[in-house]
Amino acid sequence: MKLSTVLVQGLLLSGIIASPVVTTAQDSLPDVVEDSNADNSTDSFTEEGYSPGSNYLCFDANKGKLCTGKSVASCEKHYESRGKDIANSLCSFYCSKVKNVNDCKTNKKKFNYHPPWGCDSAAYC
Repeated sequence: MKLSTVLVQGLLLSGIIASPVVTTAQDSLPDVVEDSNADNSTDSFTEEGYSPGSNYLCFDANKGKLCTGKSVASCEKHYESRGKDIANSLCSFYCSKVKNVNDCKTNKKKFNYHPPWGCDSAAYC
């Protein structure tokens, strides 16, 4: 009888110890863990001036809205706070000719530009 009592207590105790205690609810994470865009309230569409349905990807070389200064070098200076590589990719894309989906896809690949939108869903001339 004593042996069965010890076994039952051991099983119960091991079950309690082995049960997960960590909660995975998003609300339980402290704000320090979440970054400033954790709720996706600001995305690169609006940061980069392009949002589906409001603007068209339709511009000649050095004439895009986001090609600040109308040259890649001037544009890079404007966006350098985002980092040199990001500024170069963004400016190289927006300072090149984009009139259709093929131009968009080619330039995104050529300039290593990865915005959170796809060329197929963008509006063109």
